This record gives sequence, C-alpha cells and structure tokens, in this order.
Amino acid sequence: MFLKSIEIFGFKSFADRSVIEFSDGISALLGPNGCGKSNVVDAIRWVLGEQASRSLRAERMEDVIFNGTEERKPLNVAEVTLTLSNETGILPLDAAEIAVKRRLFRSGESEYSLNGGPVKLRELRELFYDTGVGKTAYSIMEQGKIDQVLSNKPEERRLIFEEVAGITRYRIRGKEAERKLERTEENMRQVQSILTEVGRSYENLRKQSEKTLAYRSLRAEAFQVELDMTLLKLRGLVDERDKRTAQMQERAAARDGIREAIDRINESLETSLDEVNTMESSLIEQQKRLYGVELEKNNRENQIRIHNERVSELQEKIVGDEARQRVIQSKIESLREEIASLAAAIADHRTRIADVDRNIGDFTGHVEVASAGIEENGRTIAGLERRIEESEAGLIELEQSLRQLTDVIVQQLDEGLAASGYSQTHRKQLEVALRSAVAETTTVVRARVASVRDAVAAGADSALTQAVDRLTAESAGMLDSLGQTVESYIGSIPAFLDDFLAPQGIITRKREVDAAMEQARESVRADRTEIARLGSQNATLSERIQEYRSTLEELRLNRVRMSTQSVAMEETVRQREGACAEQERALEQHRLDLEQSRSRLGETRRRIESLAKELGGLESQEKTLQKDQKKLEQNITARNKELMEKERGLKQRMEDLGRTQNSLERLQMSVAETNAEIRNLYENFRERFSQELSEHEPRMLELTGAAADLRQALTRLREQERSLGAVNLAAPEEFEEVRQRYEFLNEQVADLRKAREDLEHVTREIERESAELFTETYEQVKRNFHIMYRRLFGGGRGELKLLDPGNVLESGIDIFAQPPGKKLENIALLSGGERSLTAVALLFATYMVRSSPFCLLDEIDAALDESSVSRFTNMLAEFGTSSQFIIITHNKKTVTAATTLLGVTMEESGVSKVVAIRIGGREEVHAG
Repeated sequence: MFLKSIEIFGFKSFADRSVIEFSDGISALLGPNGCGKSNVVDAIRWVLGEQASRSLRAERMEDVIFNGTEERKPLNVAEVTLTLSNETGILPLDAAEIAVKRRLFRSGESEYSLNGGPVKLRELRELFYDTGVGKTAYSIMEQGKIDQVLSNKPEERRLIFEEVAGITRYRIRGKEAERKLERTEENMRQVQSILTEVGRSYENLRKQSEKTLAYRSLRAEAFQVELDMTLLKLRGLVDERDKRTAQMQERAAARDGIREAIDRINESLETSLDEVNTMESSLIEQQKRLYGVELEKNNRENQIRIHNERVSELQEKIVGDEARQRVIQSKIESLREEIASLAAAIADHRTRIADVDRNIGDFTGHVEVASAGIEENGRTIAGLERRIEESEAGLIELEQSLRQLTDVIVQQLDEGLAASGYSQTHRKQLEVALRSAVAETTTVVRARVASVRDAVAAGADSALTQAVDRLTAESAGMLDSLGQTVESYIGSIPAFLDDFLAPQGIITRKREVDAAMEQARESVRADRTEIARLGSQNATLSERIQEYRSTLEELRLNRVRMSTQSVAMEETVRQREGACAEQERALEQHRLDLEQSRSRLGETRRRIESLAKELGGLESQEKTLQKDQKKLEQNITARNKELMEKERGLKQRMEDLGRTQNSLERLQMSVAETNAEIRNLYENFRERFSQELSEHEPRMLELTGAAADLRQALTRLREQERSLGAVNLAAPEEFEEVRQRYEFLNEQVADLRKAREDLEHVTREIERESAELFTETYEQVKRNFHIMYRRLFGGGRGELKLLDPGNVLESGIDIFAQPPGKKLENIALLSGGERSLTAVALLFATYMVRSSPFCLLDEIDAALDESSVSRFTNMLAEFGTSSQFIIITHNKKTVTAATTLLGVTMEESGVSKVVAIRIGGREEVHAG
C-alpha cells in the first residue's frame, strides 16, 4: 500500500481543485515559506479523521474552509480525497485502490466516504488500525510535533509502540469489552432491581392467591353444606308430600287441575328463561365481535400512523434528493464553466507560447549582433594599443630632445642676461609703474567718455565742448607719461631675447618639440579614451548579452512552464470532462431515485386512503354493533320484566287458588304449599348456584346428619370466610403471570451473569495477548533504537525504559540518550537538533519492526547540521526502498536524496497552487 494522490479543494489556501500525484520512494515537497506546503500535511491528517481544530492550526473546524482573499470570494465547502494503492491487501477491503474522502460545509455538516460510499468516522479509523497510518500514528511527523513524539509524559509516548505492536485494535476491542461489561453490570443492576420489585409483587400475590384459594375452598365446603341442607329440606318436603298423597286422592282432580295450571305457568317461565339465556349468549357474542372490531380499528389507525410517518420520511428524502440534484447540477455547470475557462486558457497559452518563440528568435539575433560588435571593438582596441605603443616610443625620443634643448636654453639665457645687465627688480618696478599708469589713464578716460556721452544725451553743445576739451587736455599729458613709462619698460628687456625668441631660434625649436610632445600625448589620451569607450561599450554589450541570455533562459523556462501548464490544463480538462460525465450519471441516478421515491410516496398515500376507508367501514360496523348490543340489552331487560310479571301472576294465581279453594281441605292446601316450596327450593338453588338441584337428588337418600349440625357447620364456615377479610378473586391468575415474569427475570439474571463471565474472560485474553505483543515489539524497538541512534549520531547510546515493567499495558516509556562525548541524560536536556535526530532514530527503529506504508516528514531536518543531514538522507535512502516518504524541506542535501520533486507556490496572493517541476530531466510532476 502506498499514497497515490491527494485531491484538495477549498481546504485552507487551496481555493482551486488541486491534485498532487505521488510516486514510490522519496518525494520532496518544495516551495517558499507561507506558500501552503504544511497545508498538504494538514489535509492528509484532516481526511484521516483529525477532529481537533488546534492540531490543524485553526480556532474552529470551519476555519479550514477557504476564507477568501481580496480577489476571491470565500468557499462554502472543503473537500479532500486521499487515494491509496491497496494491491498488497494491507487494508481489509476487496479493492486494489481505495479513495477516502472528507467533506465539510460551513453549516457544520460533515461527511466521510470510502470509495464513493458513505462511512462513519469510527469505521474509517478502524480501517487503519495497526497500519501505522492515521491522524495520531507515526506516519506523520512534523518539526513542531517532535516534542509530542518525545513527550515529557511517558504514558503518552507509548501510543506509538502500541501502533507498532499492532495492538491498537486489541486495545479498542478490550475497551469495547469493558464497556459491554459495564453495560452488562448496569443491566444486571437494573434487572436485579426489577426482580426485587417483581419479587415483592410475587410474594404479595402469592399470599393473595393462597387466601383466594382458601376462600374458594371455604366456598366449596359451604356449597356442600348448603346443598346438604337443601337436600334435607327437600327430603322432608317430599316425605310430607308422600304422606299427604293418600289423603288427597279424593281431591286428585282438583289438585291435578291446579297443578296443570301451575305447570303451564312454570313452563312459560322456563321458556322465557331459555329465551333470556339465549339473548344473553347473543349479547356475549356481540361483545366479542365489538371487541374484535375495536382491535381491527386500532390496527388500522396504527397502520395509518406508520404510513403517515413513512410519507414524512419520503417527503424529507425527496427534499434531500432534490437538494442533492440541484447541487450536482450546480457542480456540472461549474465543471462546464471550468472546462470552457480552461479551453480559453489553453488557447491563450498557445498564443503566448508563439509570442515567446518570436521573442526567443529576436533576442537570439540581438545576442549575435552584440557579440559581433564586441569582436569588432576588440580588433579596434588592439590597433589603438599598437598605435599608443608607437606614440609612447616617439614621446620618449621627444622628451630626450626637450631635455637637451632645455639645457642649451638655460646656458644661453644665463650668458645673455649677464651680458645685458638685466635686473629683475628694476623690471618689476617698471612693470608696476606701467600697470599703475595704464590703470589711471583708463579710469580718467572712462570718466571723461561718460561725461561726453551724458552731454551728447542731454543735447548741450557747451557741455559737450567742455567735456571734449577736458578729455583732450588730460589724455595728452597722461599719454605722454604712459609713453615714457612704456619706453622705460621696453628698455629694461634685454635685446638678446629677440634673437632668442626668433622663429629660427632655440625657443621656437623647443616650442616645436613641446607641441610634438603635446600632440603625441593628446594622441595617446585620445587613443586611451577611445579604448576606454570601446571597453565600456564592450562591457555594456556584454551586460546586454547577459541580459539577453537571461531573458532567453527565462523565455525558454516560461515556454517549458507554459507548455507544461498547457499539458496539465489539457489533462485537467480531460479530468473535468470525466468528472462532468460522472456527475451527469449521478444526476441521472438521483433522478431515477427521486422518481422512485415519488412513486413510493404515491403508493403510500393511496395505502393511507385505503386504510382510511377501511377504518371508516370499521367505525360504521362498530356503531352498528353498539346499536345492536343496546337493542339486545333492552330486549333482555323487557323479557326480565315479563318474567317478573309472570312470577307475580303465578303468585296471584296461587293466592286466587287459595281464595278459590278456601273450601278445600287444609290438607290440599298443605300439599299445594309443599309442592310450591319444593319448586321454590329448586328455583332458588338454580338462581343461587347456577346448577340444577335435580342433579344432586341421588345424594338426598344418603344423608344422615341433622339440619342443626349442618347449620352450625355453615355458620362456622361463614365465620372463617369473614376472617379472611378482603379477597382478590383474580389473584391466582395474576400470581401466575407474575410467577412467569419472575422466573423469566431469574433466567435473565443467570444469562447476564454468564455474559459477564464471558466478557471478563475475553478481557483477560485480550490483555494477555496485548501484553505479549507489546513486550515483544518493545524489545525489538529498544534494540533497533540503540542501533539507529548510533548510526545517526555516529556513536553514542540510546536507551528505552519501561517505568512499570510489571504492568506493561499501562506503563509509560522513558527515553535516555547519550550523544558522543556526553553523559547519558534524559531527552528533555538535549538540544533541538539532538532531539530531532533522536525522534528520527525512534521513527526508523519502529520502521524496522513495522513500517508504515507511507510517511510524511514536515521540516524534520530543520534543526539538523550538515553531517546529521547526510546520515539522515542515507537512512532515508535505505528505508525508501520499502516505504514511501514525502518530505517537506528547505535543505539542499535532503532534496538531492529525493527521487521525485513536487512544488507548491502562491502565484496569486493567498491561493496555493501545485506547479510542474522538471529537475535534471529526471522526473516530471504535473500540476494539479
């Protein structure tokens, strides 16, 4: 299993949908500070189920959604999809590729999916148990999280060892077993509480049931005593009737007539009683049917309620499907707009590439022209330098001639000055006097000229004449004096100087040599100036060539970048077209689901209407049955009234018979009364006990007791019955129900005890297996940590220690480190670089036991020195053959160890973008 790609949209600074594709081995993720590299790590941690917003460098979880910039609006959703290769089957899913997606809306709604299907966070975490992958596993290590790996709390540090040992799943199952055990204990307490309550009812109803059974027994004994008393009375009456029978033979006809009349009345009474019993039976059946209709009605009402709930659910589902359909339609429109935008961008890139090609040609021509100019200037400079050499050689010869002429001039000048008596002091005095006279004359002349001009301007002839006269008079004397001074000054100059300065004289020759030397120097200066100018021109041309070449390099790089971007955009267009097609298929599926939901909604509503009709029919039937029941009750009441009337008529007949037969003998009256008492005895027995006395007549002949004894026995039974007090006649039946529940609860308690024992056994087994696996893994990591520590530090010693060896499942783990040349000390005392390297040693030690399929290292090498980085990269190269490493780094040595380079930039402020990079022709990474 390895990380194939990550697709980010709307997460932090990734406003555009970006895809980063990873490869095997070591990949370096590069980019300037603040461009969003660490956001890639946060995205991976987030999609794997991170719930703490602080760990994602956010105040609230909604802060991870792109919040907008000055140029862009905020987004309403953040989405990250992580695609993993599962060809080796590390994850327990029958799929060669697994895509994990997490989506968060600004409303706070969050959802996870696995290969397109919805999944719960707990299921997602269970999928990655014991693989080294997860939000808290050792597959992600950051510079800022090193202190958490090397935490001052040894109990927190053991989580990495549990993940390596593969007991995370066992620990989770153990905790689930413990929670189940707690629930079982709670259920036992609840059932025990219910059992105690039912036990009290059980004892109470048991006593009531025993009392009721005793009551029923007393009632049965009382019935037997009353039956015997009735039979004794009946036997006495029969005996009396038999004795009087012989005496009544002569009155048989009269007696028979009276009996026949009485029998007819009795028959009528029996017939009426049968009819009443039949009507009462019908009333019971009617009540049963009415109860059945009520049950059916309640059933229909429940079904209507359930279907109404189903209607609400379907309506909510339809609303949700319609909303999702609109979302998908919006996605399709967005994808189409993006495709059109990308197509326009591709065309623009092609136009820009053509412009860049033209610019490359132009700048190539400029470089050639500038190079030719530099070559021509070089040839000119060489010629000028040769001419300078020739001029400097001639200048040396002229300087020698000048020195010779100078010596001759000095000699002749000294000789001439000595011969002429020249005095420098006298000449300077004359020179001062001459200058003073010239100045005075000039001042006077200027003043007089100004007076003349004023007079001319005023137009006064007299003033003009006076001014001219003064000018003439004053200037004549001054000019004479000035002339004498000039003559004196000229006389002070030696005459030999004229010959000395003559055109063919030595001074002239000196001046010619000076002029030749100055001409030679001027030629040299001019040539040097021209050389400097040409050199400066060459330097300017060289700078221009450098600029042209830099521009050409930038143009070529831009062309490569634009070409790569065009390819990437074309790939993106293909992806978006595929995504658009997928969304259109999803839209069609949602449409079919929506139609199916609407169809189900219609069917449910039709079913509700059908049930409502059935309910109306049942209510109508209920009303009819209630009406029939009321009518039947009225008929029974009327018949009972008729019976009472007949009984009153019978009594009246008997009274009429007595009054009519007053003349009859007292014996006949006595026989008639006896027969009446016998009949009343039968009727009373039937009314009281709902039994026929005739059924017990055979027992009448077997009775031997006295009536007084029976009355005493009946009195005794009545007293015993009263001593029982109030009796719950339904207690035995209620006791039977409670007894069944009591026994059921006892069985539940037994089952819960058995479940508790099983859970305790499972918990002990999990703890035993976890302890064995943890101990074995800890020892391996401990040995590997020492080895890795020595390799990364170039010596020294690294140790792991259990704080509580007797309780390995709860014991914290302490780390001790001894860098080369230092004492063994706790990691809290190490420097930042030593702590980072110790964390790397622990990471590689765990990889030697159980390697994570992929590992993200975020600037883990920031605090390492050059030699430590070299050892670190060598170690990465070793483990990179079995695991996939993705490193965020600024270290050049670490970058050189990578086989693939990825880039993140921020061309637009606040928006991260994955760019295409090609390094040394080795590998190319397409932009997302």
